[in-house]
Amino acid sequence: MNSSKYGSLAAVKEYAKIHNLCSIKLWLEASEKKDFPKNLPKRPPNVYGCKWSEILNKKNIENSKYLSFEEACSLVRTLELKTMSNFRGLGREGGRPSKIPSNPERFYKDEWQGWPYFLTGK
Repeated sequence: MNSSKYGSLAAVKEYAKIHNLCSIKLWLEASEKKDFPKNLPKRPPNVYGCKWSEILNKKNIENSKYLSFEEACSLVRTLELKTMSNFRGLGREGGRPSKIPSNPERFYKDEWQGWPYFLTGK
């Protein structure tokens, strides 16, 4: 894509911050609205060669429906799950705590250290 028809990456970040766009889903929904600025790309990483995490507004953990990464690890470890499959199965059965996201590897991507660490601390 040609980035010359778009505003700066800083403008994209500012738009995400002002509108509290903290997920790809929220960004894409906003980009479909009539009032979305024409000088901002619908998929900024394709234009600027950056990551979504560089654009999106950092989640405010206090306002998040999910626990912080370390709190989530502590809670999940009490469940004594050994594998990602066990975690996914728990979710399918309705046993995943509501304060833990169904895809923790995505939600906590900046802190993520792998399934063994998340589930067991090892």
